[in-house]
Amino acid sequence: MGIKQLLPQLKDITTDATINSYRGKRVGVDAYVWLHQKAFSCATELCLKQSTDSYVHSFLSEVHFLQQNGVIPVIVFDGGFLPCKAKVEAERALSRKQNLKEGRKLYRNGSRKEAFDYFTKAVDITPQMAYEVICHLKQMNVEFIVAPYEADAQLAYLYRTGHIFAVISIDSDLLVF
Repeated sequence: MGIKQLLPQLKDITTDATINSYRGKRVGVDAYVWLHQKAFSCATELCLKQSTDSYVHSFLSEVHFLQQNGVIPVIVFDGGFLPCKAKVEAERALSRKQNLKEGRKLYRNGSRKEAFDYFTKAVDITPQMAYEVICHLKQMNVEFIVAPYEADAQLAYLYRTGHIFAVISIDSDLLVF
């Protein structure tokens, strides 16, 4: 995810802004970035297949934060599998599998903190997890879009067409679009 070392190279042309700068504006959010961040807090539960929805509540608290500050969120989820990324996805899946195996071993041996470190690298954001967030967004009447493929391209399109004013993402791939 992202272009390595791109953001530090752009530091000279970036500016800081406060949330108030976006009051009354529609701002697109890369949902899977937030899902990954929020899943870290419950990585152990997810990797041990224990029931948890804390990532959902944490995700929704970010949505509430935007709304409380007058920002209109537009949440964009990744869509279908992109065949040209098959190799990258396979490598990521293998890495998650290896981290899960090591994390479970450490957990069984009582090394909970070390296991957690591996679990954070093993968490797989599933379509079911996205669906659970989407159900809540529907109830909250928050606009969301499931992109045909990658959220990055959809967010860039929404920005270029004036549907959103800005994008929240840490994925530097977005800048390419």
